[in-house]
Amino acid sequence: MELEVRHLRAIAAISDTGSLTLAARQLGMSQPALSKLLQRIERCVGDTLFVRSKHGSVPTPFGADVLAEAHSVLRGMSGIRERAQAWGARRGAREPLTIGGHCGYPHVALARRLRGLPWCPEVQLREDMNAQTAVDGLAVGACDLALVYVPPTGELTVPEPVAGVTVHASEPVFVALAHDHPLATGPGPVPLERLADHPWVDEPPGHTLWTSYLRQVCHEAAVTLDQRHSTVSLFTVLELITDQRAIAPAFSTSTDRPGTIAVRALAGDPLHLELRLLYRRHSIAHQHIDEVLHHLIAAYDDRLGCSRAYDAWWLAHRTSAAR
Repeated sequence: MELEVRHLRAIAAISDTGSLTLAARQLGMSQPALSKLLQRIERCVGDTLFVRSKHGSVPTPFGADVLAEAHSVLRGMSGIRERAQAWGARRGAREPLTIGGHCGYPHVALARRLRGLPWCPEVQLREDMNAQTAVDGLAVGACDLALVYVPPTGELTVPEPVAGVTVHASEPVFVALAHDHPLATGPGPVPLERLADHPWVDEPPGHTLWTSYLRQVCHEAAVTLDQRHSTVSLFTVLELITDQRAIAPAFSTSTDRPGTIAVRALAGDPLHLELRLLYRRHSIAHQHIDEVLHHLIAAYDDRLGCSRAYDAWWLAHRTSAAR
């Protein structure tokens, strides 16, 4: 048996309700039927997902890990459905250009540069933390362009209506830390192994492909990060960094905040991402894709001065970016 979306919905319902009986009622099936389905799912994944206790059905440690991935998939499916419905409701109306994906500064800077061009009177941003969700939304017309980061170990399924170009084949990932943090005061890049000596904050495991990639790189380098905090809130991350309670990964275009936050490169650039610009074929964005790419590269030029780490990387690699 292969896992299907309905199986993920079943284990998510058990986790959310804490009860096979309540989950079965929510799913519109009998409790015995759900119990048998859970047994088949557990045989498929090879281990127990829940244990019965006085508090109800509680995820095992393995189950919690599987549920993190299941919730990520379900969020993606829900996002696709909502975007498709919204697009269908407004089909035929004149809409602004919509840029999907998630990459921080380049996302906003590109929108700023395109807005007001003769073929692009207005721009909307639609953030999708999950790169595959952004690509799927692009395929069904929920957006016109998408900027996504893909780890070297990750893969994207790109449907036929979608095409794209690699902007940066290997854009480094930096670290953000308090300006007076011990690792921020050194003269050069921060060694990866030094990160293990300090608390780490990052997105929840399984939220996107990033955490799996980070785990693999650290494993190969025999480094174990002390991730004490899990969040997708930038506000929370910045507060933890400022209080010297954590170090966080940072996009290359992240900016220093004098007296508050410092952005530093990692020695040898052990972490890097591929930046892709995706678009729908035969769309207005496709017709102007060379102009879009020109503005995206110009946005990187505009970012010079945001940090010493960024300046060193961009001045050395700008000629290798897609033109």
